[in-house]
Parts: sequence; structure tokens; C-alpha cells
Amino acid sequence: HTGRPIGLVFAVQQAWVVLVFLTRREPRTVSRRALDWTAAYAGWFTSFLIRPGGEHLAWGVAVGFWVQIAGLVLWTWAFAKLARSYGIVAADRGLVTGGPYAIVRHPLYSAYIVGGIGYLMQSLSAWNILVNLAAIGWQFVRIRAEERHLASPEYAAYRARVPWRLCPGLW
Repeated sequence: HTGRPIGLVFAVQQAWVVLVFLTRREPRTVSRRALDWTAAYAGWFTSFLIRPGGEHLAWGVAVGFWVQIAGLVLWTWAFAKLARSYGIVAADRGLVTGGPYAIVRHPLYSAYIVGGIGYLMQSLSAWNILVNLAAIGWQFVRIRAEERHLASPEYAAYRARVPWRLCPGLW
């Protein structure tokens, strides 16, 4: 079940990430912890391990498409707001607090998780379940790393204003 338009959208999305990565703002500080670097790259690249295949239930294909679109819309909003402050490893490139960052502190990770769930609904397999669980686990480690690295009075005030990391009312 390859050749779907969402695959092209995913490719364009990743090209945008590379372009922003190459032109991003220089960080004031970057984490030097090995776990932070491992989590950052594992969290980013794990999603490339998902594979088309498995069960393609009619409801899953239809609903999964719209769940992926929701994830893509959230990702686009968050990534556009983050802009040149984007990075893979925990670093301080300035605090972004507007747009979706006024609702949750890590909307890009929320978007990755939503998109991954949508893909899983379309291509349900044990492999894709494991990959999605691993990706989500790495995102949790990344969140902890970023919040540890950004520990400052400014970030503490932001955390007080925006208590949710990924999903309002949940975490």
C-alpha cells in the first residue's frame, strides 16, 4: 500500500526539516549528555522504521488518514512557530511560547505521536506497534532531556503557564 499522497507529504515534511536544520539559529547551550543525544536521534529516526503492510482494515485506512492529517496540521503549525529555533538535541535556542506552544510545551512531539498512531491504524502490524511504542518512549526521554536542559527561571515561568507537555489534561 505504498504510493499514497501522504508519503509525498511526509517526504516534503522531512525536506523542510533538513532545510530548517541547516539554517537554524545557533544555540546558546547544547546538552552534552550521551543519553540526550541518543534519545534525540533515536526519537527522530525511529519513525523511519515503520513499514507499509500488516492489516489494512477499511475503517483503519479511512480514519488513519484523517488522524495523520491532524498530526500533519499540528506539526506544520508547531514547526512553523518554532522555525529557526528547531533542533534535534536538547539545546537553548530561545524559548518559543506562542501558537501551539501556548497550549502544550512539546507540540511537535504530540504531532509525531498523532501521526504515528494514524499510520498504525492504516498499516496495523506487530512491527509497527513496536516501532510506534519505541518512538513514543524516545519522545518521553527527549522531553525530559529538553526540560532538564532548559531549566531556568524563564522556563519555570513558562511551565507554570503551560502545565501540559503533550496533551492538555493528560500529560
